[in-house]
Amino acid sequence: MSTVLITGANRGIGFGIAQAVASRIPSSTIILGCRKIEKGHEAIGRLRELGVSCPLDAVQIDIEDIQSITAAVEALDKNYGKLDGSLQLPKTQHLAELRDCSSRNFSSCVTANILVTKAFVPLLRKSSWPRVIMTSSARGSLGRTANRELPPVALIDYCVCKAALNMLTLHYQMIEVNYQEGGERITFWSVSPGHTKTAFNNYRGKKDPVASAEAFVRLLESDKGAIRPGTFWELEDGNFQEVPW
Repeated sequence: MSTVLITGANRGIGFGIAQAVASRIPSSTIILGCRKIEKGHEAIGRLRELGVSCPLDAVQIDIEDIQSITAAVEALDKNYGKLDGSLQLPKTQHLAELRDCSSRNFSSCVTANILVTKAFVPLLRKSSWPRVIMTSSARGSLGRTANRELPPVALIDYCVCKAALNMLTLHYQMIEVNYQEGGERITFWSVSPGHTKTAFNNYRGKKDPVASAEAFVRLLESDKGAIRPGTFWELEDGNFQEVPW
C-alpha cells in the first residue's frame, strides 16, 4: 500500500488529484495537506460523498511556514513511518508592489517546494520507490516559449517561477543519480496539468480538476523505470506526452 501526500488538496487541482488517485489506485492511503486542518476534513467528507472508500487522512501544512512543514513531517512519520509519493501544488502596477508580488510568487512556487521536499526526504527514502511530482506548467517551458507555441501571457512572473521549478526538478534528479548514502533514490517529475478551472483563474480554464489530474495518475500508475526520471509531462487532447524543458 502506497502512502501519498498531496499538498493543497482541499480544492482545485489538488482535490482533483486526490479524487483521481483514489479512483485509479484505491490501494493508496491519501493524505490531504491543507493550510487549515478543518478544510482537510471537509475535503475528506466531500470525497466520501463522491464514493471514495480508500484510506484518507488530513495533515495541516502551510508550505511557506517552516514550523508547519516540520510538524507535518513529524505527524506523518509517527502515523505512517514512510512516504511513497509527494505531489506538490502552489497584480499590481507600482514598482514596490510588483517587487513584493514577484517575491511572493517565487516563494510560493519555488522556495516552498524546496522546503517541503527537503523536509520529507527522510520519509521518502523509507519507501521502496519514492516519487515527487512537482505541479508545473507548460508556461514554464523555454522550448515552447522560444518557438512561440504558446498564446500571449498575462503573468510573466508565473512563467518565470514555473521555469525555475522545472530547473529545480532537474537538479534534484541529477543529485539522485549520484546518491549513495543509503535509502532509496527518489524519482522526480514535473507535470503540466493544463488550463484548469480553478480559483486562480476565476474558473476560466478549459479542463475540470479531475481531468487535469490524469497526467499525475499515469505517472503514479507507471512501473518503476518505465518513464524516465527527471522529465516533464502533460496530457492534452488525449495525448500523454513529454513537455520540452
